[in-house]
Amino acid sequence: MENNLNQKKDIYWINALKALCMIFVFFVHCQLYYGTILKFNNLIYPFYVNGFFFISGYLLFRKQLSTNCCSKNQKELLISIMYKIVVPSIIFSIITFLPSCFIQGRNIDIQFFIHKTMGGGTYWFTSSLVVAELVVLLLLCTSIRNIWFYVISSILLCTFSMIIVQLDIIDSNIWCWKQGLIALFFLSAGGLYWKYEKYCNFKFISFVTMLAIYVLTIICLKEYNNALISTLQIKPIGFITSILSCMLLVFICKKATNFKILTFIGQNSLGFYFLSGALPITLSAIVKKIINLLNIEFTTTINHVILLLIFIICIILAYLVVSIMNKYFPWLFDLRLLKRKK
Repeated sequence: MENNLNQKKDIYWINALKALCMIFVFFVHCQLYYGTILKFNNLIYPFYVNGFFFISGYLLFRKQLSTNCCSKNQKELLISIMYKIVVPSIIFSIITFLPSCFIQGRNIDIQFFIHKTMGGGTYWFTSSLVVAELVVLLLLCTSIRNIWFYVISSILLCTFSMIIVQLDIIDSNIWCWKQGLIALFFLSAGGLYWKYEKYCNFKFISFVTMLAIYVLTIICLKEYNNALISTLQIKPIGFITSILSCMLLVFICKKATNFKILTFIGQNSLGFYFLSGALPITLSAIVKKIINLLNIEFTTTINHVILLLIFIICIILAYLVVSIMNKYFPWLFDLRLLKRKK
């Protein structure tokens, strides 16, 4: 009974972490599309996406290295990547392609369609995650069980990608492979945390100290703290603040009370992610259209209130849409469910 309770608690903090990161993804996207960027975003950038890579690495390495490395485990990982990430990404890319072009006023052409759908250009995060996990899969084929092998390999590949970007040697970035190689750093960091988790049970005073260091670093070293993998301009200090923020987030989530809403968002984070662009851009476009038609100029405070309302509505709509998809179209997230249904 005690083991079951610990397992449930373990699952909850993971879902809570994913849920918090996803909520911040919506918050940042709402700002981006509404056109009102808040100053404290620098506190969010280090973890709101990198936290997903961190927890993905934690789960991946926990599953693969806590048992014997074998071809069966690797085959299951490959199947999971294809059916639970690649295929859903392509499906949702196709679904959102035409509406996205219409809202953004972009001309439709075949080359752009292929890039955004089959080329992984719509959802950079899932594309990067696919690349990162496939690289880990290749490394797992060595049957090496030492986590440091994966950490060192990830750091080297991450460095390679950053050099490629810096020198501007290769233009092609199909399935965001450059971001994927950088994301390996955070996957391996998650794996490292799993390996030494029992030594990372910080006390409250340690949490406060780490939080103070994090905030001061963000404020004092703002120009050197780019932590956004998506821009391919991540800085060395950005890696440090990202890991620090992930550790802080883990501490908070492990202490948090079980909220069903966070559990639902965490369990369905992929579905929420697929809507994290479509809903904010659509709702923001509608609101801005209404404001332009009424020819109204709002104060900064009113704009912030409108932004908050857009954000809240987006989260509510995403919750409803994902609930409906789970009930009536669960195969959208795994085509294998169609076969099982038959």
